[in-house]
Amino acid sequence: MKKVLIVGQTLELGRTEELYGRGFSALGCEVQHFTWHEAAPSLVSGLLWDKVTWRLAWQLRAKTANQKLVEIGNQFQPDLTVVTSPDLLAPSSIQALQQHGLVFVFFTDNPLDAHHTHSNSWVKGGLILWDAALIWSRELVERLTENNVKKAVFHPFCSDVEYHFPKKQSNPAYDVAFIGNWDASRKREQYLKAIADYKLGLWGSNYWNTHCQEPALKNLCQGMCSYAEIPEILGSAKMGLNILRPQNEEGHNIRTFEIPATQTLMLSERSRELLNLFVEDKEAVYFSNPEELRNKVAYLLQKPEKIKFIAQAGYHQALKHKIADRITEIANLYQQLKSSPSSDVKVLHS
Repeated sequence: MKKVLIVGQTLELGRTEELYGRGFSALGCEVQHFTWHEAAPSLVSGLLWDKVTWRLAWQLRAKTANQKLVEIGNQFQPDLTVVTSPDLLAPSSIQALQQHGLVFVFFTDNPLDAHHTHSNSWVKGGLILWDAALIWSRELVERLTENNVKKAVFHPFCSDVEYHFPKKQSNPAYDVAFIGNWDASRKREQYLKAIADYKLGLWGSNYWNTHCQEPALKNLCQGMCSYAEIPEILGSAKMGLNILRPQNEEGHNIRTFEIPATQTLMLSERSRELLNLFVEDKEAVYFSNPEELRNKVAYLLQKPEKIKFIAQAGYHQALKHKIADRITEIANLYQQLKSSPSSDVKVLHS
């Protein structure tokens, strides 16, 4: 595996496609990127008119971008193509790229739910074509297999230790820090409301000010933070809060690793997948409802040594899940499929 083509939305720092590009380069691969943002900016624009026309004629508008992708594939001739944003990728483009090498997809969102940004006719039509489909939930591995995916692989998110590392303050300004956008399910509102009378730091989009319906949270949000600012923000708090979006409740999210990688205690919504990744009350602390969250915060603030112990254990566990580990797993999967292309053995991350 010498040449790797990575297909994603944008090369913004911290995006999966950018992180995996760094990972494959560190492995010694020649990496080429293709981004929908560069090939067809209006397809990933946040402007209202672009969003409207995207829904009405997205396939027609994506056709030219797919042609550019196939041309790049023909020129670069990758041994492996890794796709992280498949919603604009035509099934015929998958087949064209397979003329050069294997084609993997990493579904960073659930491709089997009904949300238009996660799935569409092209995503559904491509399921049976991928040489391997990587996803962050063992439950979704089973469901993808039921949908005739040839090789469904449990592939967790990971720690980006180049940018996320301990930066603890001696006197943290906050009891709890939460980095995350407002969510239409309003679940995040309910959790944050439960601990709003503690020293709560909140970072995210302006929707927290314009859409949030909880008075206790009004004007609390300090705005968006950059990817590189995460260690400083989490270092300013005694605990880092992780509240899963509905689409991640069957697995985990990237915050699962960002928080412990900064040696901050992760206080997370409980899921079966998270419990498999970080041991409860030893490497992370979990909750399942707002009342339990509030009780856990009150208890931990009385136990500073316990906070320190769990944060340290979680940090060491996070270091077992670096981008280099994920790239090695992909490289091993590539070699396995190249050596036994007809194998029906399911590959699961242990």
